Amino acid sequence: IRLEAEMLRDQALAVSGLLSRKMFGPSVMPPQPEGVWQVVYSGDQWITSQGEDKYRRGIYTFWRRTSPYPSMITFDAPSREFCVDRRMRSNTPLQALTLLNDAVYIEAAQALAKRLLAQADATPAQRIAFGFAACLARDPNEQETLPLVALYESELSHFTQDPAGATAMCGGVVEGVDSAQLAAWTVVANVLLNLDEMVTK
Repeated sequence: IRLEAEMLRDQALAVSGLLSRKMFGPSVMPPQPEGVWQVVYSGDQWITSQGEDKYRRGIYTFWRRTSPYPSMITFDAPSREFCVDRRMRSNTPLQALTLLNDAVYIEAAQALAKRLLAQADATPAQRIAFGFAACLARDPNEQETLPLVALYESELSHFTQDPAGATAMCGGVVEGVDSAQLAAWTVVANVLLNLDEMVTK
């Protein structure tokens, strides 16, 4: 069974090291696509939370029933317009696209990539093993490692020739880090965060 909507986001943030452990307090507004939250009958605006509040658990996300947080709705969270005794379960292409492209999951992949790069003097295979342990709590086998090593090497070659694309994939220039390497590991981290074993229980 796939993890519930709030759990998916929380798990990605936890694995990447971004999740805030802060408890209680007012609701927060994590990143969401531009133009989703438009309230024509008031001047309310979705103002993305900054600092630690940006990474708080899903239960603290501000909720407007007429315009719920989009990635949670994509993963079958109820709109809260009425009570439900259980959540419906769907499996749609939009869910895969959300995990691959939503700003929250891209930022989680960037942060996880930094964790992988922080493994000093490690080989690509060793970094992938660290990523597997962080995401899946187990070691990868050879059939799982080799394609990811090949992906890393392919993306590294691509981003070495495209410095602007590497910087964009990293979310900007990161001091003391080779952008091409970080971008390549971000792609690998994105794959790890999207594995079936990562999003199911």
